[in-house]
Amino acid sequence: MKKRLLNFVFVVLVGSAFILSSVRPVQAAAPTLGISTPEEMEAFLDGVFTSQMAAAHIPGAVVSVVKDGRVVFAKGYGYSNVADQIPVSPTRSLFRVGSISKLFVWTSVMQLVEQGKLDLDADINQYLDFQIPETYPEPITLKHLLTHTPGFEEINVGLFAYQTEQMGTLSDYLKTHIPARIFPPGKVPAYSNYGAALAGYIVERVSGMPFDEYVEKNIFEPLSMQRSTFRQPVPANLGAEVAAGYMYSDAEYKVGEFEWVRAYPAGSVSATAEDMAKFMIAILQSGSYNDNQILSETTVLKMQSSLSTLEPSTENGMGYGFFRAELNGQTVVSHGGDTTFFHSGLYLLPEQNTGIFFSTNSPGGGEVRDLIFRAFMDHYFPDPGKNAPVPTIDMGERAAQYTGEYIASRSNQSGFEKVNNLANVYQVRVDEEGYVLISSDVVRRYVEIAPGVLQNVENPSKKFTLYEDEKGQIYLYNSGPVTLIKSPGLQKQVFHLGVLGFSLLLLIGTLIGWTISFFSGLSHRAPRPFFHHLAHSAGNIFVLLLLVFLVAFMSVLSDSSLVSGVPMFFLDAENSMAQVQLLPYAMLASATLMIVAMIFAWLKRMWTVWGRLHYTLLTICAWVMVVELIYWNVFQLWW
Repeated sequence: MKKRLLNFVFVVLVGSAFILSSVRPVQAAAPTLGISTPEEMEAFLDGVFTSQMAAAHIPGAVVSVVKDGRVVFAKGYGYSNVADQIPVSPTRSLFRVGSISKLFVWTSVMQLVEQGKLDLDADINQYLDFQIPETYPEPITLKHLLTHTPGFEEINVGLFAYQTEQMGTLSDYLKTHIPARIFPPGKVPAYSNYGAALAGYIVERVSGMPFDEYVEKNIFEPLSMQRSTFRQPVPANLGAEVAAGYMYSDAEYKVGEFEWVRAYPAGSVSATAEDMAKFMIAILQSGSYNDNQILSETTVLKMQSSLSTLEPSTENGMGYGFFRAELNGQTVVSHGGDTTFFHSGLYLLPEQNTGIFFSTNSPGGGEVRDLIFRAFMDHYFPDPGKNAPVPTIDMGERAAQYTGEYIASRSNQSGFEKVNNLANVYQVRVDEEGYVLISSDVVRRYVEIAPGVLQNVENPSKKFTLYEDEKGQIYLYNSGPVTLIKSPGLQKQVFHLGVLGFSLLLLIGTLIGWTISFFSGLSHRAPRPFFHHLAHSAGNIFVLLLLVFLVAFMSVLSDSSLVSGVPMFFLDAENSMAQVQLLPYAMLASATLMIVAMIFAWLKRMWTVWGRLHYTLLTICAWVMVVELIYWNVFQLWW
C-alpha cells in the first residue's frame, strides 16, 4: 500500500512538471500607442474635462480630436449660456479662439508667398502705406513676423475696445499704435500681437480685399468652415450661438460681454470645434481637405519645421507660425489662444496624423490648458519608459550665469506700461541638489540635460537655452516666442523697490512728524522766516501730491470692468491714465522748490545741522521719486 502511494505521488509530480514546463509565461502586452475607440475616448475625456472644469470653475468647454483625415471625437461640456442653460455643442457653439487666429494669418501669408506676391525675406515697408521706423540697420521681414522676432515691444493700450464706435479700421489701429523697436530683428523672440496684425494688413493690401474677406474666401470656404468668422460682431446668422464668457465671483458665474479686438487678425476668430477640426485635418493632410488644397505639401512642412536664427539653435522653438516642441517622444506643433474669458489650445502630432483642439469660456481655462493636453498625451502617447530628469551635470560657472532676476522680452519699455515690469519678474536660482528653479507666480524646476540647455521636470516639452551675447547680456531662450532677459544691478526689481520704499517711508514719516509738530506748537510758536515756511510747504505739498498720485494711479490700474474683462485704461487711456499723469508735473515743481529751500537752508544756516541734513535727504528722496516716475515712463518729459 505504501509503495502504491509513493508511485502515485511520483506520477503526479512528473505529470505536473511536464504540464508546467509546457506552459509559457504570458507577457504583458505593450501599451497601444495612439487614440483608441470613440467610446474609450469619451470615457477618458469626460473624466478629464469634468474634473478640471469643476476645479477651475469653468462653465463650458468643447473639444474635437482628429485622426487620419477624419473627426474621431467631438463633444461639448457644460453650458455656452448659463442663464438659459444652453449646452455646449461641438457643431453649433462658437468659441473665441484668441491667438489661434494667428494660424489663419500665417496660412494667408504663405498662400501669397506660394503665388509669388509676397517675399518672406523682403523689407515689410515695401508692402505698407506707412513706414515702420528704421531703428536698426536691419529691416523687419515677414519671416520675422512669422517667428515673433521683429523686435517690437508689447503694447496693450488700444488693443481692445468696448463698443463698435471705438473699433475703427485695421489701418487706423496699426498707424496710430506703432510699438517701439527694442531688439534688432531676428535676435530676440518676443511674442507680438501687433506683428501678427501687421502681417494680416499686408495680406489685405497685397490681395486687394479686407483681411476677414480674404480668409473667408481662401481658407474658410475651401475647408467648409461655415461656422467660423473673424468679424466683430459675429454675423447675425451665427451670433445667436456664440458662447458667452464668464467670470466666477462670489460663488456664481457672472457673464461678460463680447470682447472686441482692434488688432483683429491677431485674435478675433469665433469658431466651432467641428470647424477647427477641419483646419487641423487640412494641416495634417498636407494642406488638403475634401480635395481642396489651401497650401502645398512643401509649405505645410515648412510651417511645421523649426526655424531658428538664434544661437544656439535648437530643434524646439518656432516654425513658420507654429510652436514646435517634443513631448513624450512625440513632435508637437501647436498654438494657444487667450482672451480674458476664453482659453484654447490646438495641438498637432504630425507623425501620428493626430490633432486635438479644445476651448473653455472662463479665466480658469488658462490654468488647466496644459494639464488637459498633458493628460491626453500621457494617456494616448505615454512617455516611453523615461523617468523625470534629475541633475547629473556639474554646472560649474553656469550656475552663476543662471542665477539672478529676469524680465520677459514680451514687455513694454517706452510707455507707462513699463511699470508692469516691476511686478512681472522671474527669479532664477540653483538649489543644493542642482535643480534650476525659475519662479514668477509659481516655482518650476528645471534640469540641465546638456550644457546650457534646461528641461522642465514636470513638463519636458518646456525648455530654456542659456545664451550670453558679445556684450555679456544673459538670455534664457524659451521653446516658445518669449525670452527671459537677465537684469543688471540698477535695473533689478529689488533695487527699485528698495529706493522707492525707503524714499516713500521717509517722505510720509516727515509729513506726519511736521504735522504733529505744527499742531503741538501752535500756542507758543514764534514767527518763522519765509524760507522756513517755503521749505516745509514745498515738502508737504510734494508728499501730498505723491500720495494723491499713487492712489489715483493704482485706482486706474486696478479698475477692471467685468463687462469687458479688460483694465479700463487699456480701453480709455486718454480719459483716465492721461489725467493721472498730469500730477507729476506739479510734483516736479514742488521738488524744484525743495532744492531752492535746501540751498538757502545751508546758506542761512537754518535749523540745526541735523535739521539741514534731514531736509537734504528729504529733497533727495523727492527727486528719487521723480526720477523713478520718469524711469518707468509714468511721467514723461518732452524737452
